[in-house]
Amino acid sequence: MPKIQSTWGFQGRSDVQFIEQGPTYRAGFALDIALKRMERSAASAADFAEVARGYCSWCENPPSANANVEAAFWLGRLYSSALMLPKVSCENEDGLPDIPSETLARAIANLAPFSGWYYREVFDPHPYRTEVPGMGDIGDDLLDTYKDIRAGLVLFDRGEVDDALWHWSFLHLIHWGRHAVGAMYALHCLAISQNE
Repeated sequence: MPKIQSTWGFQGRSDVQFIEQGPTYRAGFALDIALKRMERSAASAADFAEVARGYCSWCENPPSANANVEAAFWLGRLYSSALMLPKVSCENEDGLPDIPSETLARAIANLAPFSGWYYREVFDPHPYRTEVPGMGDIGDDLLDTYKDIRAGLVLFDRGEVDDALWHWSFLHLIHWGRHAVGAMYALHCLAISQNE
């Protein structure tokens, strides 16, 4: 059984260190070790599809009183799960399939309360750029993320798993990932951190 040693970590939080024969492991901060050991596999594909289904279901159902927290929760799960997607190639040259119109209409209606929640953002956060901030919209972020994720689910459910994984991963890098991160930051600053 490893010996446990308590230390003070980032911003005064107590972290627990597990001292074993050899390296020191800190619970919650051993992500780099876990990532090195974790294999990107079919399991991570199924895991992402499950999270994607959860996010889409949340978008397609009426919002609750905790919609701000729920939105941040689902965006965080999607983003972190996408980091574990396996690398695959895409055989689909037709692009993403259409989302059923009735399903899309429900998501648009349910995410409408977030439209008009504007926030400032920069496209390239490099510290030496002089880019003027633009305007983001949480409603647009949630809907664009939904469209990319839901279209991938259509592929996944048709059995075109590699194509779904490729699209989710690629669009995470260039499109929905940016929307998710922007919306999470804005939700945190404009709503979540304001509730005490």
